[in-house]
Amino acid sequence: MDVWPDLTILKGKRIAVGPVGSDNQIVAEKLFELSGFNQETKVLTIGAQAAVKALAEGQVDAAFIAGVPDAPNVRVVLRDPTIRLMNFPRADALSRIFPFLVHLVLPAGTIDFADNIPSTDVNLIGTTNAVLVRKDLHPQIAYLLTQALMEVHGDAGLLKSVSEFPAQRDPEYPMADTARDFYRNGPTFLNRYLPFWVINYMQRATALLVAATAVVLPIFGFMPRLYAWFREQSLRKLYRRLRDVEDALQQELSVHQVKALQRDLEKIDQAASVVPMRDSDLFFVFRHHLDQTRARLASRLVETRDEITKIAS
Repeated sequence: MDVWPDLTILKGKRIAVGPVGSDNQIVAEKLFELSGFNQETKVLTIGAQAAVKALAEGQVDAAFIAGVPDAPNVRVVLRDPTIRLMNFPRADALSRIFPFLVHLVLPAGTIDFADNIPSTDVNLIGTTNAVLVRKDLHPQIAYLLTQALMEVHGDAGLLKSVSEFPAQRDPEYPMADTARDFYRNGPTFLNRYLPFWVINYMQRATALLVAATAVVLPIFGFMPRLYAWFREQSLRKLYRRLRDVEDALQQELSVHQVKALQRDLEKIDQAASVVPMRDSDLFFVFRHHLDQTRARLASRLVETRDEITKIAS
């Protein structure tokens, strides 16, 4: 199989570029514009099978055909001795100018090693296919899609090496984080040994556990302070009751009034005995004041009785 030297040789020829709106037509028109093709070039929008037939019958001079080497239309033209394969020596330049194009090399003898078809390495250009997903697609579904693409298209072929495609590059669309992680690190440990539904439940359980931990830990950190605040408030209420007894001691009291205050003081003492703040400074101050008030009440009771005895005698 002879090889045409360059795209520029097609100026003024009849060229089949594929159906209207197809990738072939879009790529061909961009290449024609870049190469400065004139109006004499006749562009025919016919499909691959019709283009192969027209090429064989001499109705067109060249045709843009997309497909893998094993595709029927591609296999026919590669083995037809009357058809020559186009070489793109500046394929690297084209892939830089148009990021959606890739430079492919068809090694000599790849199609037929015995007959050495093609006779030399041929530089080709190809377009890449992109699998697009919505942003709200579940990450695990995107992960499975990426894994399936690698399993189906990751093997070596006539035009690619192992794991060359699918590739983690796209000039038009941002890559999903899940797919990027898969390309960089491969399948995770869980994905290697567990089915998808188990991993899905495990991830949900982990997410719930993390959320619960984020809520519970601050609560546990705040609870001791909240508990201490409630205990201090309880003790402060007892302190106010003790202040009321001390204020009553500043007035003239009868024996019955003093005994009533003593009963109030005993109730305060009983309430304080159940407050779990025996190691706080406030509790020790309260206990000291309670003992002082008890002593003052006892002394006041003795003084009141003595005064009553003197008056009676």
